[in-house]
Amino acid sequence: MNENELKKLVLVFAKYNIKIEHSGLMITQINQQAATLDAGTYMPDQMVELICKFMQTQIIKDMWNL
Repeated sequence: MNENELKKLVLVFAKYNIKIEHSGLMITQINQQAATLDAGTYMPDQMVELICKFMQTQIIKDMWNL
C-alpha cells in the first residue's frame, strides 16, 4: 500500500465506526488499541483482512471479559 491508499482505507473503516490512527504508513492504533502495522508491506485487500482479524480478536476478548 501507499499512503494515499492507506488514507482511503482509514475513511472506509470510519464508515463502520472503526478508527485507525497512523503515522505515515505505520498504523499505530485501531479503535484506541495499540497496533504496529506497516501498511507498506501489504496490498490493500490484505490490510483490510488483517484489520478485520484484529477487530475479531478484540471482540472475542471482550466477550470473554464480560
